[in-house]
Amino acid sequence: MPELPEVETIVRGLRKTVLSKKIKSLKIFPSRVLHSSPAFLKRNLLRQRIQEINRRGKNIIIKLSSGDLLVIHLGMTGNLFYLNRPAFMGKHDHIDLEFSDRTHLRYGDIRKFGKFKLIKSSQAIKEGVLKTLGPEPLEISRDDFVQLLQKKKGRIKSVLLNQSIIAGIGNIYADEALFEAKLHPLQKVSDISRNGLIKLHQAIQKILRKAIKAGGSSVDNYRDVEGEPGFFQFYHKVYGREGEPCKRCGTKIKRIIINQRSTHFCPKCQKKN
Repeated sequence: MPELPEVETIVRGLRKTVLSKKIKSLKIFPSRVLHSSPAFLKRNLLRQRIQEINRRGKNIIIKLSSGDLLVIHLGMTGNLFYLNRPAFMGKHDHIDLEFSDRTHLRYGDIRKFGKFKLIKSSQAIKEGVLKTLGPEPLEISRDDFVQLLQKKKGRIKSVLLNQSIIAGIGNIYADEALFEAKLHPLQKVSDISRNGLIKLHQAIQKILRKAIKAGGSSVDNYRDVEGEPGFFQFYHKVYGREGEPCKRCGTKIKRIIINQRSTHFCPKCQKKN
C-alpha cells in the first residue's frame, strides 16, 4: 500500500505536471473505486482547472477552480500516471482525465481498494474521512507527539498504524521507524519511557524524510506519476527481510503477525520490556 512517502512523491509529481491545467474530458469505467457517480463526476469536473494539490495522510487532495475537492486514496495497488499523449485504457484503468493541452491523468487500481471521490466545496468541512485523521507525523512537534502517545493504550505498532492517531504511517515505515528507535513492535505504549517516545518521534521523521527523498519504496507495483520506481526499498533495514541478517547486529530478522499484518523486527536490537 502506498504510504506517506509514496503519496507525497505522487503529489509533488502532480504539482509539476498537472497544476493549473483545465480538464477537457474524462473517461470513466465504473468500479468500486468510484465513491461518486460517473454523472456527478462529469458534471463537476469538466472545464475545471487544477488549483491546488495537497496530501493529508495517505489521501491526495486536488482542489479545483470551483472550490470542490477531488479526494483520491490509492488503497493497496492504486496508481496515478501522467501521460503526455493519448493511450488506450488498460483493463485495470478506471478513470482518465484529459486536459486542454491533450495530456492525461489516469487512475488505475488492480485490486480496487482505492477511492476516487469528489466533494462539493459546501460539504468539504463536514467530510468525515479527513476530519478523523490524526496529525501529520512530519508536522507534529516532539512534545505534542509524546503527549499524544502517552494517552494511548495498546501495542506501539498498532498505535502507529491507526490513522486517527497519526496519519500516513503504514506497515513499511512503522517497521523501519521502530527498528531505528530500538522498540519492539509488541511493546505496550504505556511501558515506553518519555525518552523512548522522543527517539521514536525522531526515528519516524528521519525515516519518512529519507524515504521521500528516495521517491518512496517500490514494493509490489508502486510507481510515481511518470512511471518511475522509488528506491527506498534498497535501504529497508527490516521490512521484507525475514530470515536475513540484521544490518546492525547480524541476528536474523523475524516476522510476526500483528493485526493481520506482517511485522518485521530484530529480536536482539528491539527487545521487549
